[in-house]
Amino acid sequence: MDVYGGAMKPVVDVSMKRDLGRLIAQGLPSKLTFDQACMRSGIFSELYLHAAINEILGSNLSTSDFWIRAGHAHPALQDDYQQKINLGRSRELDFFVTPSSGRNGPSLAIEVKWTPSKHCTWKSALVDLYRLKLISMVEAKTDCMFVLCGPRTEIHSLLRQLHSHSEKRAIARKYPRPLVLRSTGSASGNSQFAPVDENGRFFGGEDVRNKLPLRSNGKKRLPTGVNVQLLGEATAGVNEWTAAAWRIS
Repeated sequence: MDVYGGAMKPVVDVSMKRDLGRLIAQGLPSKLTFDQACMRSGIFSELYLHAAINEILGSNLSTSDFWIRAGHAHPALQDDYQQKINLGRSRELDFFVTPSSGRNGPSLAIEVKWTPSKHCTWKSALVDLYRLKLISMVEAKTDCMFVLCGPRTEIHSLLRQLHSHSEKRAIARKYPRPLVLRSTGSASGNSQFAPVDENGRFFGGEDVRNKLPLRSNGKKRLPTGVNVQLLGEATAGVNEWTAAAWRIS
């Protein structure tokens, strides 16, 4: 019984579609191509992608079973209360999907990058990957997804930059590519990388480290090894709009 003496409603187990990453990766280039044909390319931005992704999520998830939250300040991304000096805006996920009240099931964290944006760099992409990994480390029931979208040449360029800067840490050894695509030669689409190498060097340097939350001891909360699985990729249109989605764990 509840606090008012009424009968408690049973908790309902719910599930999430397993192919949301593929649907997002296939849907974004098609949406960009269509809107470009309608002379609407002036509205293209990361917020434009957010609107398209929100529509895909809302069409493939029951709104009675899941809440879709944009700009969610996830607790795992915030500084420990005792170390919180900056009282400004909290660190936010682009999307966080959770079971609604009375429902039990998986959650989904999504970060999105639009390559034509001046804010989309290899370092900002790396920050997103690390933040998703931090969430996966504390929430076993949360799937984490990274979505990258833009012209194909820009997508490939950003992936090369990630690999190039990862390789700069190497001394007489090779590091795997942090993000891979089947269209660039990966057979599986899977990869993994270590944020901290065997010599203690942090991939991304201080610029990236400073974007991560503080622990109670005043040190940065660093992710462990990052595992990446390609969920889907697609290219469409004369501009070769490309989108890819990876699971981060």
